[in-house]
Amino acid sequence: MCEPSPHPDRSHIPGSLATLARWAARHNRLVLAAAALFVVTTGLLSAGVSAHLSSGGWLAENTTAARARNLLAQSPHGGMPPLLLLARATGSVDEPAARTAGTRLAEDLRRVPGVTAVDSYWTGPLDPAASTPALPPPPDPLLRATDGRTALIAVWLDTTEPVRHAATADVLAHADGRYGPLETRAAGEAAVTRAIHLYSERDLVRMELLALPLTFVLLFLMFGSVPAALLPLAVGTVAITGTAAILRAVAAVTPISAFALSLTTAVGLALAVDYSLFLIARYREETALGRPHAQAVVLAGRTAGRTVIASAGVVAVSLLGLLLFPVPLMRSLATAGISVIVLAAAASLLIVPAALACFGERLAGRDILARRRQAARAAARWDTLATAVMRRPLVVLTLTSALLLLLALPFRDVTFGFSAERALPADSPVARTMSDLHTDFPHLGTEIDVVLPEWHPISPDDADRLDAYARSLSRLPGVQGLRTATGTYLDGKPVGPLCEPTEEPPANHPCAGLRRFTLPSGTWLAINSAPWPYGTAAVDLLHSVRARPAPVPALTGGATADFLDTRTSAFHHLPGALVVVTVATLALLLAFTRSLFLPLKALLINILSLTATFGAMVYVFQQGHLRHWVGDFVMTGNTDLSLPFIAFFLAFGLSMDYEILLLARITEAHGRTRDTVRATAEGLQAAAPLFTASAAVVLVVLLALAVTDVAILKSIAVTVALSVLLDAAVIRPLLVPAVMKLAGNANWWLPAPLRRRLPLRPGPEPADTTPYATAVPRPADDVPLST
Repeated sequence: MCEPSPHPDRSHIPGSLATLARWAARHNRLVLAAAALFVVTTGLLSAGVSAHLSSGGWLAENTTAARARNLLAQSPHGGMPPLLLLARATGSVDEPAARTAGTRLAEDLRRVPGVTAVDSYWTGPLDPAASTPALPPPPDPLLRATDGRTALIAVWLDTTEPVRHAATADVLAHADGRYGPLETRAAGEAAVTRAIHLYSERDLVRMELLALPLTFVLLFLMFGSVPAALLPLAVGTVAITGTAAILRAVAAVTPISAFALSLTTAVGLALAVDYSLFLIARYREETALGRPHAQAVVLAGRTAGRTVIASAGVVAVSLLGLLLFPVPLMRSLATAGISVIVLAAAASLLIVPAALACFGERLAGRDILARRRQAARAAARWDTLATAVMRRPLVVLTLTSALLLLLALPFRDVTFGFSAERALPADSPVARTMSDLHTDFPHLGTEIDVVLPEWHPISPDDADRLDAYARSLSRLPGVQGLRTATGTYLDGKPVGPLCEPTEEPPANHPCAGLRRFTLPSGTWLAINSAPWPYGTAAVDLLHSVRARPAPVPALTGGATADFLDTRTSAFHHLPGALVVVTVATLALLLAFTRSLFLPLKALLINILSLTATFGAMVYVFQQGHLRHWVGDFVMTGNTDLSLPFIAFFLAFGLSMDYEILLLARITEAHGRTRDTVRATAEGLQAAAPLFTASAAVVLVVLLALAVTDVAILKSIAVTVALSVLLDAAVIRPLLVPAVMKLAGNANWWLPAPLRRRLPLRPGPEPADTTPYATAVPRPADDVPLST
């Protein structure tokens, strides 16, 4: 039960944050009850949220490849089939038993809800509404492996995300395993995305089971009190369940990536700990200075609350940049990230003062590890380190910058691509099947789809033009087959009979299966080649295809076109996103510090740090060094296109979180001393225990996420963790004091017009001090809380 405060706060501490803290403390029971009700309600609303999240969202919208993909979706069997079944017989796939089983399986699959078309080696194309032909078409040699023992069944699915997800599950439940004399295994884009989704769900549970106990242990070591250690976890629960409910609602309107839920849990827990730590630490400082309990709560809300607001604003603004990219994955991560940041900040500003007022010293005052921590603080003299750095600032600046640039060098060799099935563990059944698919059917490695919109070859002249265009494309280096409505081509020649696009051939005619290349909105051609879809050879082939004159303006689609157009679109929108984030961050830091130099310094140092982190990303995940240190993964030889963008904006925000904490303490000390060197030393002494403790929690949460089996999440988690480690170990204790010393009084310069417009920088204490304010001096090295 809550106990009334023995020292009600009767001071008039100014500021809206002080008013908010005072209100939360006064209505503590109401606030805590509302928080509990909020968790229960949002927990119920978000139940089963993962089932409503998307496994895709990696491709840019409004590109040439996207338009081609949308046109192909109008046909029940347009484009590359998203689901492929490798059917392996004990003998030849042409034996009667294998043919009978394969035909029956294809017939069964076309009746599965959400399946729009089926094609197989034995049956040819089958539509769900079509009747079984009396005579089967001749076998398609492209759907049989060279050893004659494996054949393919291609399955096209509805493009609506929930229907597609359910249809994939139904097909795999029906056909992935043993079917008569055939052993069937699933491959293709739909099987890969489903496997990634399932691994992500399992890894999220594993991460929570690992991160929560370790985080609690760290929090107990920080606070020396079980109730105080539980408080940040309670704030994190509010932020995480609230964000999950928001994602559940937004997913009903627009696709939200399943990865958003994993990152939401990690970021929400980390920031909840950060903000709670700032507030509880400040409360203990104020009580150690002799302030009454109630007044210390309000002062903590006023001073540390300002840091929380500034930090949440900068981190949210950094993720805002992801909203500007036309890639659903990035937008969904931004939506989830901004939601959890706002909720973490709001929950900490309300719940922490209410809990402190309600439970008092039982929550934050009792510290059974205080003596051990004070001894550790005495040994770790951050102010002494800062003073030593500022004696040789140019040397320290040069050496640390050289180290960061050295770490950044591998980023010169970055090669972008998509991970696809290589994001899965090597022992994943789908990954193994995809490997067998590339081995047994090398001509299916890459498919480039060429769509000729609003063009139907209805006359002999049009058919001749389509035939000439198909021959021209089939001559391109690397093409291992081309199919369209006029026939199948290789090396500039038709393989088999030429087909008449306007005629309906008999079901058992070789041209019967080619009718699918005529769309309601045009005609399309399928080009097959062996290279990895995201490699240089495939990209060169796509450029050659786009350079060939077509009968009408053509649209190119397929995996290679999707990658190339997404890459072009992402880099096209990158400058605008950087400008928005930079300007907004500078404006927030300008208002926070009332300085022009400090925001610019923070921005440049963070960029230097992140560049070093990206070098480590390429060194570990693209080049494969130290891979067993971070958990084994499949080395792809490239960096997934979206990862640097996501990692940059996420790591940028978290780094600014520590920068703001440090700047808050330095500017507060400078308000007392008007001495840059002393203020920097005192500020680092006060802030370093907090941001190192926070960094330890963030590292635990991110490294718990890094145990995931999905290489994409592992890469983001490890990259951001390295950024946090560099920030806490190198940037804040070494680089920042060196730059502060070299800048001198320029740190605090602000033009007079801005000085008149901006509010005064808050001092270390309220204007209407009480007798307790001067009862105990405020040495920067005598703060009781920290690690």
